Amino acid sequence: MTLPLTLAVCSNRPRQLRAALLRLDHVLGPDDRLLAVVDTTVDAATAHSLTQTTTRAALLFNRGTIGLSCSRNLVLKESLTRHVVFLDDDIVPTVAAIDDLRAELEAGAHVAGTRITADLQGRRAPWWLTSGQLHYLGSHHPARPASIWGGCFALDRDHARLLGVAFDDHLGRVGTSLASAEDTTFVRRLAALGATATVLDTTQVHHLIPAQRLRPGYLTRRAYWQGRSEVRRGTARGGLHKEWNRNRSGGRGVRSAALALLYTTAVLTGIGRELLDRAGRHS
Repeated sequence: MTLPLTLAVCSNRPRQLRAALLRLDHVLGPDDRLLAVVDTTVDAATAHSLTQTTTRAALLFNRGTIGLSCSRNLVLKESLTRHVVFLDDDIVPTVAAIDDLRAELEAGAHVAGTRITADLQGRRAPWWLTSGQLHYLGSHHPARPASIWGGCFALDRDHARLLGVAFDDHLGRVGTSLASAEDTTFVRRLAALGATATVLDTTQVHHLIPAQRLRPGYLTRRAYWQGRSEVRRGTARGGLHKEWNRNRSGGRGVRSAALALLYTTAVLTGIGRELLDRAGRHS
């Protein structure tokens, strides 16, 4: 008997979620479960449509927007299997990728992730986007080592509970905000407490990138929220240095340097805004 998994997706985009459920239905093993958390208010017709998408999915409705971290914690509570694979609603997994994660968990890993490759869906990358900004699109730099990100990663739920580690609800997206870092913070806390973390650098899934996320306004806003998230998890100084290095990794030349400066300035602006808001709350 293979290790049973719960494939879980948390989404505040019902239309996108329906497509995700259909994709995930095709990669489920015979003993796997499919669990979705709908993190937004939906009408009865939409709820019915989602429940009819596949007979293999269990759906939880938040009746409002409580955020990605809270939704993921709900999955950890409600999962009927010990091992969970989290996938974003715009990730295209394969049977091979799920089986590779399954094998790592069977071998004793407490958390494991795959490489996430940006799929621009036939579009050319605009001039204001280099490989140094792919992390703002939830995708790994193709020439650098991957790390465990929330778009596609698996974990031993029981071990996380034993260590008392959950997703931080001060991090991660809530509604239209682009806050982040709930995934990497979760993994860091597990690893700091002795959990085994594995990156499957040669196993990849595709991340579908819509046209609106290729716009400069989205990318700079995402960088801005990265700065705010770094403050929230107490890594502002190191996070700024990390973002500069990431942005500079897009290549040599004037364009790459100028874009690195632009996006890192957006990160710094986010850091400043979060620090000001924090000071205001404590004054």
